[in-house]
Amino acid sequence: MTFTPELCHAARILARIDRPTLSAESGIAEDRIEAFENGTADLGDNSVEKLKMTLEALGVIFLPEEKEGGVGIRLKFTGSETRRILNWEGEGGRVNQDDVV
Repeated sequence: MTFTPELCHAARILARIDRPTLSAESGIAEDRIEAFENGTADLGDNSVEKLKMTLEALGVIFLPEEKEGGVGIRLKFTGSETRRILNWEGEGGRVNQDDVV
């Protein structure tokens, strides 16, 4: 699946993540993300993959193109579920590996 500027923008909006947050989480400069989403810059394969992986870690699922339809996105968890999980994880106790955030 090709990770396009349109998919990046749509995923960020669906997950309710602003550019500064995506920038902080991915380590990619906010102005580079904006230029990529606007279609005025090519970030290179490594940065594009980093953006995609960051959005996936923040709860976005990318759906591949199939004969029934084109590519798409959906959320793994709702915003309130994600906040609740993050709150639980911040309460202490034994840490375990997961794929929430």
